[in-house]
Amino acid sequence: MTSKSEQHPDGEHPIPKVRDAGPEAMQNKPKRPWDEVDEASDESFPASDPPSFTRPSR
Repeated sequence: MTSKSEQHPDGEHPIPKVRDAGPEAMQNKPKRPWDEVDEASDESFPASDPPSFTRPSR
């Protein structure tokens, strides 16, 4: 990632920064270990569909 937003080829719109998926790339590290649901959710963001993985009922 760059420290400044990059410029779109049209010269008018900034390209938003996007971080890599996973807790290693997070600015604020998670307070608990990640599970499959956390990983699937982070990898699919920002998407309109929910992650394909759900936590089992307790």
